[in-house]
Amino acid sequence: MINEQPNTDNEDSEIQIPLGSEKRTFKEGKYIFREGEIGDLAFVVLSGTVCISRLVGEKDVVIGTVGKGGMFGEMALIDNAKRMGSARASGGIVEVLVIDRNQFKQKLINADPFQRALINILTGHVRKMAEHLSKSNSCVT
Repeated sequence: MINEQPNTDNEDSEIQIPLGSEKRTFKEGKYIFREGEIGDLAFVVLSGTVCISRLVGEKDVVIGTVGKGGMFGEMALIDNAKRMGSARASGGIVEVLVIDRNQFKQKLINADPFQRALINILTGHVRKMAEHLSKSNSCVT
């Protein structure tokens, strides 16, 4: 079980930091992970912004950004598929909280069965949409 306690680094923060968790720091432009890699970790942004991109044709297209408190990389932990996009530090130094597969699964085990099923369904829909966009060489803006 993950014991959560308030982040004491910043009193204004609402992000709960699990006891004994790992934090990582990335310089601007540094990849946190790349599309197609096997994903064993998810991340929560503690500071900075992460840019999520996907290859569309031969162009790297930004499909979203994740700011403080946002999670990314979780889909690979939900459905055990490869990363559907790349994540890169953007707009300065980024600090993230690392969530490993065991921590993530423990949280899902404690979730309501309906919520778990809904998460799996939505993850599948997102992956299908992303694949469709890649095949059509278009993007959503």
